Amino acid sequence: MTHLLFVLNFCAWGVLFISVLVFHKAQPEFETFFDKFYRLNLRTSWDMKFVQYLVNTVFVGLIISALGLGLSRFRARRKTDPKKNLILLGFLYLFLFLVSWAIL
Repeated sequence: MTHLLFVLNFCAWGVLFISVLVFHKAQPEFETFFDKFYRLNLRTSWDMKFVQYLVNTVFVGLIISALGLGLSRFRARRKTDPKKNLILLGFLYLFLFLVSWAIL
């Protein structure tokens, strides 16, 4: 069971990394000096296709984190058993899910 918790934690961090990459791709492009100088056209709004991917990846991360929390609840019988990573990731995914949902 400890190995399953490790795998869930590893998957949750991996999904978080993917979420950050999708967020970076979905956000509007920032104008730099070179963009102004060469008069390049930039996307000034959110890319809704990638925002939908962002909502989906954050939701998957939230489910993985909730499964890990549920599993650690049955495994952790002592007060000193570590649960902080899963709780922190769960709140982080919930925050990211609400932010990405507000963008839609």
